[in-house]
Amino acid sequence: MHTNPQIVILIEHISREFSIACVLKMFLEQKYGFTVHIQSIWDTSNLNKVKPKLLLTPFFRTLNSVISPFVYKWNEAKIINLCYEQVFRSHQLKFREPKGDFVKEKVMHICWGDQFKDFLYQNGVIKENLIVNGNLQYQLYKEPYNNVYDSKEILSRKYNISSEKKWLLFPENYGALFGGDKSVTNPVSSDLDLSVKVKDFVQKSFQETMKWIDQFSKDNDFEIIIRPRPMTPKDELVKAYKEINGNISENIHFVKEDKARDWILSSDYIVSNYSTTLIEASLANKKTYMLEPFEFPEYMVNEWYKYIPKINNYKDLNSIDKENSLQPNTLKSWAISNISPDFDVIEKIISYLALEFKNYKPVSNSVDNYYLKDNVKIPKPVGYKYHSKKIASKILQLTRLNRIYKKDYHIHHEITESDRISDEKITNEISRWKILLEQI
Repeated sequence: MHTNPQIVILIEHISREFSIACVLKMFLEQKYGFTVHIQSIWDTSNLNKVKPKLLLTPFFRTLNSVISPFVYKWNEAKIINLCYEQVFRSHQLKFREPKGDFVKEKVMHICWGDQFKDFLYQNGVIKENLIVNGNLQYQLYKEPYNNVYDSKEILSRKYNISSEKKWLLFPENYGALFGGDKSVTNPVSSDLDLSVKVKDFVQKSFQETMKWIDQFSKDNDFEIIIRPRPMTPKDELVKAYKEINGNISENIHFVKEDKARDWILSSDYIVSNYSTTLIEASLANKKTYMLEPFEFPEYMVNEWYKYIPKINNYKDLNSIDKENSLQPNTLKSWAISNISPDFDVIEKIISYLALEFKNYKPVSNSVDNYYLKDNVKIPKPVGYKYHSKKIASKILQLTRLNRIYKKDYHIHHEITESDRISDEKITNEISRWKILLEQI
């Protein structure tokens, strides 16, 4: 790490954000000479050592969150929220509203399109803090970025999956069952009844879909990769699958490692319930389908669902490798029109960051005042209370008791393990992308 980096990029999940962070770091350092540091939000070890001018966060819905210590200690930094989640089902909207004056007044929010910009504006974020840029992740499915990925052959050798067979990738999105959908596990008070309905519907859909996958594995000579979402513990997903189907067929693989993008670009077919990886797969021109064993209730629907072919029964799933009458996939066109425009959004954000750095003046964030105004409960990263909790957490981690200890907020131990960031990981990832320096 640079002793005092000018720009810090915080990461929640390596599988979702690491490639983008490394590409940004590479271009900002090579083209502009900035010093850029990438850091996990779970690692607060350097709070007193770093004073960045620009702080890029993966989310910023409330000051009362796990990123609060960074904001408090680096209180002169310009905060830019890359906001990696912007497409929500209707039942999630209330939970996703920006909370508190700090988020609305002090944070720049990077929006994929006008819809999310309007959502934030209608919920109190000042207009000057809203920038429409497009989706950074989705740019990686376009030229020349889409030429850089771990191929089917590489993943085949790494996970002992036959590269000779067709691959069906299933990126699951059952957060309502496995703790990842906080709008269900920790709903706002007005949505308590709705969260129960959502969980019941998702449970019913999950059971039916897992039966289909099991039958498909027996009827087809495919390799099937079931990929847990970042907040889903793989062991819990495997256990739930076995409770429905018993044994797991040899051609079914539960793999959480590596990046969803590499798996999408390497697979032949992508199916899921309503994961936004289906949008990514459509941008990659893959054969992509949404599983809908039961009709989505209104509170589960998002606009983009109508642009993707639906699989409503096992017969539909079993026929995806044949010429069939499923409706055409127009999701790519929708994405380009709404959240993934036909220009290089990575280039655009880099130019924006360079301009922000050029015009930077120390910011007076007055975080102490906002802690009071926003009723923040997370302790300030100073004093006995905060450091006692950090020491206790470190002891639990070293003794591996954090696997059974329940924290105030929901974090699975395997997430913090897989999302550890090292200089070696960063160097290796950037080396994959260096070919782009001559092309862009």
